[in-house]
Amino acid sequence: MKTKIFALIILAIIALTSIGYSYACLNGGVQINCYPSCDCNVVFIKVRTYDNEIEKDVGKVYAQISCDGGTIQVCIDNSYPCYKAYINFTIKNKGSYPVHIDEVTIQDYDKTALEMEMINIIACTWISPCETISGLLTVHTLQEAQECHTYTFKVVIKFSCQTEYPRTIGFWKNQFDKALCKNGKPQIDQTTLEQYLTLINSQSKIFSFTGSRSQRFQQALNILSPSTNANMKDKLKAQLLALWLNYLAGWADGYKLNGKTAWQIIQGSENALKNGLTSQYEYWKNLCDDFNNLGD
Repeated sequence: MKTKIFALIILAIIALTSIGYSYACLNGGVQINCYPSCDCNVVFIKVRTYDNEIEKDVGKVYAQISCDGGTIQVCIDNSYPCYKAYINFTIKNKGSYPVHIDEVTIQDYDKTALEMEMINIIACTWISPCETISGLLTVHTLQEAQECHTYTFKVVIKFSCQTEYPRTIGFWKNQFDKALCKNGKPQIDQTTLEQYLTLINSQSKIFSFTGSRSQRFQQALNILSPSTNANMKDKLKAQLLALWLNYLAGWADGYKLNGKTAWQIIQGSENALKNGLTSQYEYWKNLCDDFNNLGD
């Protein structure tokens, strides 16, 4: 996972004054910085502003998305104590890989004059390809704010781009086959494969691998290699185990299929198997299969 900075800047000049005065505002921004090796294309696609005024109509808030979609410029005029401005915006991941929000910070503002809050855009959130996420920034002018004064603020969102992708069942069969001393060298070492099976043992309600390392590897390979005339239960278990391995490798992070994450599909599949819901086996098998093939 390579780190980039999506410098979502909302840069504003807030004029704090009595009714009747008007102040100009400054527009500005920072470009999105994506490395060439990562197909990142995250942009603003919508912005809407409103405020808390009911009886008064003197404060004004404006916002505009830059031409490249990487910046929102905000201007607030005739702001006064207790005035609240709201900037509601939507971000879309138009790239081919999921992006992960690593950090959200509000910088360079006077905390004695302004109170700032960001809602929904939070750290540790994934945005899948083609997915949108909405955020709300609240700017509250405090009683201590000075009249006829200019204030600025900046919001920065840092994110990482997921460049990995889920592997197919054939990939995982090949790893265990090579780990059992067949011709060739696995891309994943034996110690890591063994750790994955240990984690599956501790978390899965369906799988249990026992015996020596070689015995456990052979058990995994057998599950991943159902016969051509295998029943739907065995086919589901094969794709489910491959999905487990993708999940533990971190290659499923940020991806969704039909609105479901890998973990949700794993839980649904295991629930169907544990409770003998045979009518659902094919549905969950297909979801696991399709998820494992998202990288193709």
